Amino acid sequence: MREIQVINFNDKMYPEKLRKLKNPPLKLYAVGNIDLLKKPSLAIVGTRNITEYGKKNCKNFAQKIVQNDIPIVSGMAIGTDTIAHKTVLEFGGETIAVLAGGFEHIFPKENLPLFEQIVLQNGLVITEYPPNDDVKSERFLERNRIVSGLSEGVLVIEAAHRSGTSVTAKHAYSQGKIVMALPGRLDNPYGIGVNKLIQTGAKLVTDIEDILKLFPQFTHKLRKKILPKQETIFALEVKKEYQEIVKILKNKTLSAEEIRQQTQTKDLRQTLNLLVTMELEGLIDQEIGSGYYLKGEKSD
Repeated sequence: MREIQVINFNDKMYPEKLRKLKNPPLKLYAVGNIDLLKKPSLAIVGTRNITEYGKKNCKNFAQKIVQNDIPIVSGMAIGTDTIAHKTVLEFGGETIAVLAGGFEHIFPKENLPLFEQIVLQNGLVITEYPPNDDVKSERFLERNRIVSGLSEGVLVIEAAHRSGTSVTAKHAYSQGKIVMALPGRLDNPYGIGVNKLIQTGAKLVTDIEDILKLFPQFTHKLRKKILPKQETIFALEVKKEYQEIVKILKNKTLSAEEIRQQTQTKDLRQTLNLLVTMELEGLIDQEIGSGYYLKGEKSD
């Protein structure tokens, strides 16, 4: 486990935005770049059961936010949170992940490599719970007030009606933050929540310019050009440590456990670390509920 920094309520590094909450955390446990606590940021939240529509738009908005040098806050849950964090890392941005338990109980376990990658790439992971505190269902909702509290505004990608994501939006409203939402598909239950939010005051956004108009402080020259993603990996030389997994995934979609079973290492954590790195480097992609596949080689 990496070094855990403890930030008490009266410490200089404690974020002023959290001090203003009605029920602020009395202390924060942090791993990584704590300077991010002082930077203006935006939160991206949404359902764990993200659709292809949501996944595509989450990636697009996260990438554009990174281009404008804006840190992204999320909760490191599966689905929307994971896609947001991974997109930030892929394009060299800054991200803060807020946990619903202590550092000895990273949840979900499959995101342990993502936790390591966030810290490695100068990001930050925080929680209000001591290291040995386990995850509990009510703590996800408690965690959400910190996600919204740290940000200038909250972007909702997809949400079911009366979901945890909707609770995050309510926290944001009570904190005086701007809530934004993508228009939801009418034929999908995860479009209902965002459309309800728009009906009750959330700002409808369809591109990055809509967001920048709401936050003039973020309007500045683009920090970097985004390189186009490679469509297929076979025109490139594959690193030696990736070759075994590339061979296993040829014309297949497999879970991390299935990949582990077919590798020589037989170590799930090592396999997950390799998969996260390969995904960040654009060699593979992941479909929630199905598994990993080679870029440009997805099987039906």
